[in-house]
Amino acid sequence: VHSLVETVDTSLIAQLGHPDMRLPILYAMSWPHRVKMPYKRLNLADLKQLTFQEPDNEKYPCLNLAYEAGRVGGTMPAVLNAANERAVEMFREGRIGFSEIPLVIKDVMHAHTHT
Repeated sequence: VHSLVETVDTSLIAQLGHPDMRLPILYAMSWPHRVKMPYKRLNLADLKQLTFQEPDNEKYPCLNLAYEAGRVGGTMPAVLNAANERAVEMFREGRIGFSEIPLVIKDVMHAHTHT
């Protein structure tokens, strides 16, 4: 499952595919169009089952930040994305540690006056 969207009627729409981010990235870049690709088709019968667990918010602190940005709405999701891009860049440059990425994002979000 690459993504799930919950609609106002409480139904969920899932994007399923092999554990490879090329397809979700392609979809994001080509939206609203779909591009025919030579990828192997996902056969749900081969999967047999899907198993879900509660997310580990301690291990993945950015998940709660994403939920917070979604609840706040307005420009906050874009602020979260920009802060994440910059924090990852700072990590790749060796300026911050990996565990500091969510701290940078949180600080930027809390400093932002959303509209």
